[in-house]
Amino acid sequence: MHRFIVLCAALLLARSEGASGQAARDSAAGGAPGRMCHRARPKPGCAAFILTNFGSYVMLGTAASGNTPLRAVVDWGLMANVSARNAIGASVFVSADRDGFGAGPALRYRRWIGRSASVEVAVGAPLAIGGDRYKMETGSVFGLVKWSPNHWFAVAARPDLIHGLVFVGCGPTSCPGDEVQSRVRLSLGVEIGWVPGLAATPLGLLAMLFAAVASGGSN
Repeated sequence: MHRFIVLCAALLLARSEGASGQAARDSAAGGAPGRMCHRARPKPGCAAFILTNFGSYVMLGTAASGNTPLRAVVDWGLMANVSARNAIGASVFVSADRDGFGAGPALRYRRWIGRSASVEVAVGAPLAIGGDRYKMETGSVFGLVKWSPNHWFAVAARPDLIHGLVFVGCGPTSCPGDEVQSRVRLSLGVEIGWVPGLAATPLGLLAMLFAAVASGGSN
């Protein structure tokens, strides 16, 4: 009887150790659930992930000022995977272009369409604004639509509603001069994230600062 009890206890212990080992292997294969990641992945690989994005864009259309159509955007934030296919979050962006300098918050939604591919949309508003007389003003709205084939590269479009002064000219009997108007603009470009975006951000911010100083000196 004593030998039988010892044998049963040994079998139960071996079964418990086997189940624990299998659970550990399953966790390692799917990533550590509940952790924060810098390399963005859907659940169960990441519960949340950090954004360190830098984007380079070309603004469509012409500008009366003749300034460059190039645009740079730094976009850092945090997103949480609320399900296996959906993530929501927020970020803080800094944008510099021919319409001025803008910085502010944005709300984001990401739809995972694979192990690392995704489609993402965002909307934000510049709260800190700088530039010349005809810069954007508060009340402008920034948008984002982008497709990422992997965790660090994306093709993106930024549709924006810009609110600001526009020179409307003078008529035969009056000269109203400037008038506050709203207009839609579109920028197309690419974004990099993860380590490449982290590395590109300081250089991008320096380029924005240099462009702002040069613009201020020419006015």
